[in-house]
Amino acid sequence: MEKELKTAERVRIALEILAERAPDGSYVPVGDIWRESLARAPLTPYESEINTANKPRGETNWRFASSEFVPAGWLRKNPSLAGEWAITASGLAALDEHPGNELFTEAQRLKAIKRDNERNEIERALPERWVSGDSSQRTLLAAAEVVVEEGLRRGLSAFAPSREVWTPGNIRELHALWTAAEKVEGKGFNANLELQFADATDDVKLLMAEVLAFQLLPIAKVMGHAKKRERVESVLGAMRHPVEIPRVFDAAFTGGAFNPGRGMQGHINRAITVVLDVLLDWSELSDEEQQLALDDPLRWRELVLGKDDGFPTQRYSLLYLVHPGFFGPVISLDHRARIRDAFIGEIGGDFSDDPDADLQKIVIALQVKEGKPIALYGDLEGRWKKGDDVEHELESSPLSDPSPDVPHPRGFLPSEISLTELADATHLHEAWLGKVTSALHRRGQVILYGPPGTGKTYVARALADRLGKPGSVIKRIQFHPSYTYEDFFAGYRPVTDAAGQLSFSLTRGPLREIADEARKNPDVPHVLMIDEINRANISKVFGELYYLLEYRDDAIDVLYAGSGDDGGKSFTLPANVLIIGTMNTADRSIALLDSAMRRRFSFFELHPDVAPVKDILVRWAAHHPQTLPVAELFERLNSSIRDREDRVGPSHLLRTEDLQEDDLHAVWEESILPLLEERHIGTGVDVHVKYGLKTLLAGLGASGAEAAASET
Repeated sequence: MEKELKTAERVRIALEILAERAPDGSYVPVGDIWRESLARAPLTPYESEINTANKPRGETNWRFASSEFVPAGWLRKNPSLAGEWAITASGLAALDEHPGNELFTEAQRLKAIKRDNERNEIERALPERWVSGDSSQRTLLAAAEVVVEEGLRRGLSAFAPSREVWTPGNIRELHALWTAAEKVEGKGFNANLELQFADATDDVKLLMAEVLAFQLLPIAKVMGHAKKRERVESVLGAMRHPVEIPRVFDAAFTGGAFNPGRGMQGHINRAITVVLDVLLDWSELSDEEQQLALDDPLRWRELVLGKDDGFPTQRYSLLYLVHPGFFGPVISLDHRARIRDAFIGEIGGDFSDDPDADLQKIVIALQVKEGKPIALYGDLEGRWKKGDDVEHELESSPLSDPSPDVPHPRGFLPSEISLTELADATHLHEAWLGKVTSALHRRGQVILYGPPGTGKTYVARALADRLGKPGSVIKRIQFHPSYTYEDFFAGYRPVTDAAGQLSFSLTRGPLREIADEARKNPDVPHVLMIDEINRANISKVFGELYYLLEYRDDAIDVLYAGSGDDGGKSFTLPANVLIIGTMNTADRSIALLDSAMRRRFSFFELHPDVAPVKDILVRWAAHHPQTLPVAELFERLNSSIRDREDRVGPSHLLRTEDLQEDDLHAVWEESILPLLEERHIGTGVDVHVKYGLKTLLAGLGASGAEAAASET
């Protein structure tokens, strides 16, 4: 077969579709873009072949190729909602400037130039300052620089640069309003903000929104993109004439630089007070003193730490945001001291009077030695972080009133799930659903098991839908005998460029993808549903990832370099990644499962013989009355099947309409009997005779006649 590819043509079509449908840069679902691209450039026979991801080769190549347009600045992919794309102004211009397949070639060239420029810039900076090799940190620092340059240096708005917002008058007014504001008990931080700033001027509201954005930028792990946007928009939305969040901030909200512990998140009112106190002191400086503080990290530190050294994590966050090359993204005083003690030999072994200066020199020395940015919370962590690492700030600082907005690491609480609604949707008992929800919250992964037709997948989807929040990602995959670790987590797969040249690219699987999304929004649950989880060789598919199901906070080395959290081999599984598996016990008994699998998952049976599936047709009939004795017929069918795992689930008969005999015949001939034939191969049992609808109906009639006779 000729290996004809239309990748370059099809990705150009994708930009053309975006230019036609949303030239203003608004997002369009990627599924819609793909379908229309496919209609304009159908797949070739070679592209139509299904790959290991269970997708046509052409679609996989198309998605990979689209990533070339992002660093070129022509395409944006929604950071808060996976699966949405938007064209940029430069993307519109590129369509006119580069005809045909030249567009894709130019995108590849621009991407290579950008990568080389970034590499060269980093290499030049290694001997001069603390450098970050993490792209998310560089993104947040780009947004922080807007606040520093536009707000602090020029007094203008970071969101609307034509407005004078960061003025001494606005800062004083904001500080006074915040100090006098009263907290309404029972309401979250965002709701209180809306009440507290209801009567403020638009300029003060805009300033507060930008202060919130600045404070939130470096926070990772405990707060993600959706929550950060929600917090800032709670103030922007109260403006008479609201302002949009700039894209540079929207992109920065996806990542972060450090996990601040639960102090900065749980005591957000105190954290904002610290920021506003520093700004008030800033507003009282002369213009010359302000500029000196922005140019000299020691002068900025004098301002931030000068009057009060309480809440050091928030204060060092401010130091980092304004002078990242000197202070770096380590905000815990305990961590800074440990790192300095562990690596002081790198700069001669002598401590100076300035711990911060020592730490910067140490980092620079390590960077020069390694020839690249270093990860103090990565490969080097074991050299300085020993014993239990407990954050003591809350015990030693006079912080009070922890915020009710602090999310649970799982991203949800069982009390947030309406079991009544879930029971109404599934027709299962609330008590049983409560056990499943609690186990998912406690362990992070559950398996629903039972014979076919018992509603395992339906229940999994219903639960996943109710777990979803703004920013959540829900993925559904299906295991099969040829499914591998490379399919599930990461592996090298063949891709082709516009010229048809074949190469191998490290490609993320669904678990790695959802883990990455979970890190962007750590305050909401992300659900991976795995249908037929027992059909694959589970030990091989999970590999070393089994360990992370039980120890979510531990980092382990994974098989493929480049697939880890920091571009290396280390990987952690976020606590807010929830796994709901379904298992068909007609294929394989639980007793045959890998023991590691049984230890790490909570198992819940869905079987027609036991609650909550037992008598579900009776409960169903109460809402959807049936003329024929459907529930009794189903009970008689299963009682005549000797092997428990061969029994049939009730989903085939859960119909809202009143089932007539013709309807039942269709269900029997098309669904139930073929299932039973498969289970009785080689047994000599004639399933059409033993389990046929006429036989069962006749049996029900005889039972009814016997009952009537006994009553007389």
